[in-house]
Amino acid sequence: MKKILLLNLLCCWFFCLSAQQKTFKVITYNIFEGMTLDTTANKDLFVDWVKQQNPDILALQEVNKFTQLTLETMARRYNHPYAVLLKEKGFPVALTSKYPIVNVQKVLDNMHHGFIRADIAGFNVLVVHLSPHKYWKRHEEIEVILQTATTQANQHKTIIMGDFNAISIADGDFYANGKILEKYVDMGKRYAYHDNLIDGKLDFGVHEKIVNQGYIDIFKLKHPTYDFTRPTLKTADEGRNASSRIDFIYVSKKMKSKVLESAIIKDAFTNYYSDHYPVMMVLKR
Repeated sequence: MKKILLLNLLCCWFFCLSAQQKTFKVITYNIFEGMTLDTTANKDLFVDWVKQQNPDILALQEVNKFTQLTLETMARRYNHPYAVLLKEKGFPVALTSKYPIVNVQKVLDNMHHGFIRADIAGFNVLVVHLSPHKYWKRHEEIEVILQTATTQANQHKTIIMGDFNAISIADGDFYANGKILEKYVDMGKRYAYHDNLIDGKLDFGVHEKIVNQGYIDIFKLKHPTYDFTRPTLKTADEGRNASSRIDFIYVSKKMKSKVLESAIIKDAFTNYYSDHYPVMMVLKR
């Protein structure tokens, strides 16, 4: 009888411990020119989607045609009272959050689009959008980003996320069929300002720099193999990201054990409203 009672007490203890375990959800999403495909007056469809996802932090790229005020107004509708926009022209990045966004750095110098670094709920958070056109510019930009990340007091709790416009050697098997190389070659012929190959070869250097600094690719951590193919989208560039992974979330090495879940979110909304899929992770607090 005593053994049964003890077993029941242990079960209750484990149940209570699990119930009390706090989690923290993060999403990064390139919303395609300010979510232009959501033609509702107040981006109602996008707001409803974010409500359903219920992230603690949302990192956005291509937040075109928003102002600080309109971003704040929209974010409050999906229960994020805090929001920061990098700039009000071009292709800005943004952060919205359930928690205060403090010690904000907006970096534009020597950057194509720029990035935001801020402290949120104890995390050192960076949302980035690297150059889409030149491999060497991306290399310069990631050096600035990594230097900024590693000079913070809370660098061991760093999250770097966004649109890197660069592919990873971790997905090398997926690119072995040569299709992504053909696409980059074709783009280079069509557009003189494109310089995305190194001596005619794919460039994996941006992500190598990140990994060499000890950061963990949270999606690859949970999904060693994955097919990135997606349907052709009804967007101006016909799905530039259709057969490659260029949206990432990285975390500091010490956070590796805290990653409970990661996903590329594919659903009825994300299949249509952007040429990028959002990336999500859930952390144990």
